[in-house]
Amino acid sequence: MRLAFLFGLIGSAKASGDYFEPFPTCADCLPASVHDAPGIGFSLSLTSGTAAVHFYNGTVKNLAAIAANPEYAALMKRLANSPPPSPPSRWEKVRRSFNKKIGRPATPDVGIISTMLVSLRDVTSGAVASPLDRVAVSHSRIQGLAELDLWDALEYARIRPWVAAGLPRPRVVLPLPSAGGYPSRLLESYAVFAGHGKGLCKHYKNFWQCEEEQGNVPLETTLVVGITPTDLRGDIIRTWSAFTDLQPRRGDRTFVDLELGLATSEDKPDFWARVTERLQGFCGTVPQGFRLDTILLTGENATHPAFLQALRSALVGNGYLQRESDSREKPLIHEGVAVIDPVFASARGAAQYARWRQEVPIGCEEQDSLPGSMDVNGDGHDGLLIIYGGGAGDVAEAHHQ
Repeated sequence: MRLAFLFGLIGSAKASGDYFEPFPTCADCLPASVHDAPGIGFSLSLTSGTAAVHFYNGTVKNLAAIAANPEYAALMKRLANSPPPSPPSRWEKVRRSFNKKIGRPATPDVGIISTMLVSLRDVTSGAVASPLDRVAVSHSRIQGLAELDLWDALEYARIRPWVAAGLPRPRVVLPLPSAGGYPSRLLESYAVFAGHGKGLCKHYKNFWQCEEEQGNVPLETTLVVGITPTDLRGDIIRTWSAFTDLQPRRGDRTFVDLELGLATSEDKPDFWARVTERLQGFCGTVPQGFRLDTILLTGENATHPAFLQALRSALVGNGYLQRESDSREKPLIHEGVAVIDPVFASARGAAQYARWRQEVPIGCEEQDSLPGSMDVNGDGHDGLLIIYGGGAGDVAEAHHQ
């Protein structure tokens, strides 16, 4: 991998316990109003937008779930069926720049996305005392969604992003390219992973210490799966870091099935049999030599009893459970960890990243005398961990007008 190769080359520059800092020292310390400010996370899916806040004391609160209006839903459906976007041409860059200069959205798609972001911004601003300046936005694997459109939509909504390209890159020794370090996108599966307290490092204030800490953790194979009124979707990821700059990682698996959204269940007598078949086939795509370690849920209808039954059947079909009742008899969640509502899992993971970024500045390294890092407790487990979410947190439901 790129970072592993880089660390191998520069290993001689790091004595034991003594790290070369990839960032210059910050000119000033962060003011308490920034350092202690809550982290705000938004998440966008095909059917909704959600918001969560992660406070300095570690408390996480679900803020809002906003249903998509028809225009947004139609856009996301179109993008889900579109090929990955090409880089903008010179003329497209000029046109986008001109639209922004005269106060318009860079493109019509940007305008639609920004409407959802503005709705989330307004609800969040009313619920959090601190001024809303920056957010981290996660999103489903929508293959036609251009990250540039998302960044421009945030700009049009007058919100600065914590996750974007063009952020300062860490220095490295030797004549090598930038090492990366900040994700330029935060995919739903990785954000859900973080929302459950997984893939996080205790020493997140130090670039190398965090990388070394996570490099000593075994890779975990995780299925993130869910169903909404419009789609059935799943991701299989193998990662030790929720906030890696390599998203998606090579070998990740994904699918989005727009024909198996929950809204079509009444029209298809064999609907749940087809869902089971789709999930069983997808679980069988785990890279050779590996098995699923964890299953996490996402989306509005992920706790639907028939969906959970279909998921159990798919696991039985792949040999993960001996019988469908096994998942009920085994612990469904880490001991001591609260149940996470699948509707907000992705937004909570994005809020976790935003909280870190509030405390750790972008592009420079604060002095060691500044406040210590927040402790993030990890926990190991044996066998398959299935996390079935339930309703949790304070939720402000709204409709996207």
